[in-house]
Amino acid sequence: MNDSVIFHETPELANPYILIGYRGWLNAGEVSTGCIDYLRRRLGARRFASIDPRNFYIWQVPGYDPAQIMRPHTIVEAGLVKSMDEPANEFYFWQSGSGNDLILFSGHEPNLAWPEFTAAVLSVARRYRARRIFTLGAVFDRVPHTRETSLYAVLSLPEMRREFHLFPLLNYSGPASFSTSLMHYAARENIEAVSIVARIPPYIHTFNEKIAYEVLTRILAHTSLDIDLSDLKKTGDAVTELMNQDFRQNEEALAHLRKLEELYDTASLQGHGLREATINELMQEMMNAKKDGRKPH
Repeated sequence: MNDSVIFHETPELANPYILIGYRGWLNAGEVSTGCIDYLRRRLGARRFASIDPRNFYIWQVPGYDPAQIMRPHTIVEAGLVKSMDEPANEFYFWQSGSGNDLILFSGHEPNLAWPEFTAAVLSVARRYRARRIFTLGAVFDRVPHTRETSLYAVLSLPEMRREFHLFPLLNYSGPASFSTSLMHYAARENIEAVSIVARIPPYIHTFNEKIAYEVLTRILAHTSLDIDLSDLKKTGDAVTELMNQDFRQNEEALAHLRKLEELYDTASLQGHGLREATINELMQEMMNAKKDGRKPH
């Protein structure tokens, strides 16, 4: 077993699926971490293992301001250190009672030693003969919240294309995310892995239940798991209606939203691929609303 993985208990699991969410580049709108946190609470999943963080994170960049954000957060009370937070990378399990169980992984994209961190994750997959690994992510893009959430996929193995043919398969050249690294090393070990990334509106910065419901529904459709997401859908519908009310009360923002819908629908009809996320007029109006003390959504 990988030396970086610390087991707190060793449950018996039946060919589990692994769902991974992490804080990092592909966590726009907290979709990646929020979906995992929701499932963990919804299912009562129990922690059983973690990855030792000591070799994977930079706690201070030499020459940077001492208050820079990469330092660990601490709480000191009456001269005593009450806590000091280290990046937590934890595995949770849920026994479904049917053919496949579930492992949830919640963590932080590593700063260092990506191959070694990936090896730690894949060692858990091998130990439990995981059926498939899914990583969840999101990027800000010029998409309206009034349309179904658009997703794209990156696969570890070419034979998986047939099953995931309804997902746009990414064409990309540039800096890699940790999900891409995981797909790369999973392919070397012939492990089925899928990175599912949602395109979300640039004005949604906190966890959005509507997006989460659509992401998880699409992912669970490629598993044998039967998980009731009705509470997530109900909350998502309510949050969406509140957002729509806010837009209706702001004529300028509503006009920008209608323009964004028009651009999105035209691009979809023409079959355009992903576009780079930019701060557009709608995003600027939402930022102005926040500065003015108005509720933007």
